Amino acid sequence: MKVLIIEDEVLAAEKLAAYLKRYQPDAELVAQLSSVAQVIEFFSADPKAQQLDLIFSDVELTDGQVFTALEQLELPCPVLFTTAYDQYWMQVFQYQAVDYLLKPFSYPRFAEAMLNFAQLKHKLQQPVTAATLAYKKRFLLRKGQSLSILPVADILLIRAANGVLLATDKHNSVHILTEANLGDIENQLDPSEFFRLNRSDIIHISSILQVEPYNKESVAVVLSCDKEPAISSKTRTALFRKWLNQ
Repeated sequence: MKVLIIEDEVLAAEKLAAYLKRYQPDAELVAQLSSVAQVIEFFSADPKAQQLDLIFSDVELTDGQVFTALEQLELPCPVLFTTAYDQYWMQVFQYQAVDYLLKPFSYPRFAEAMLNFAQLKHKLQQPVTAATLAYKKRFLLRKGQSLSILPVADILLIRAANGVLLATDKHNSVHILTEANLGDIENQLDPSEFFRLNRSDIIHISSILQVEPYNKESVAVVLSCDKEPAISSKTRTALFRKWLNQ
């Protein structure tokens, strides 16, 4: 794996390189840059730039924000952002961000981000087949002795609560689903429309009214179909941000 580090703090760059070596000993550090000017020059003149597999990038550099450079470039690979500031977390996902690490971060948090990158890479490498496009279109509901149909297109939220799966539709009506578990349902839904936010909730893109910071590793998602915001699990937050910007 060929890696680029964009970081103006020497100690932070050394720590990042050490984490990378620990996580993947055969990873090759192609270059280490510290300014917007260096980033632009590297991608303009160095052929190694097009061979990169992953970029680690701080936001605030010696001569400005890295966004000044990135908006001029066609990036060849995902970017894993590392910064001490939390206000950029939405902006970074315009630039193929795979995760957003807030400094100071631990090695386990770094390893988690690398796992997110590996999962994204694996997903992108999977061939698109007719089977993968055959997503579920409806749920069969049982009410006493009668049956009814709930179109997937009408669903805004699917929640696991007290051992029961509940689907809230666009009319704010709640229905009990007969499927075994949330994981089974997740695998049957179109991932461009639905997202597994945490252990209990699958949300539809149209249900989202607002996304707000919750803590360093999670966000609060305000939904049109629920009074309380849904909180992303820390292992899903980066993927959720990426999903929002696809």
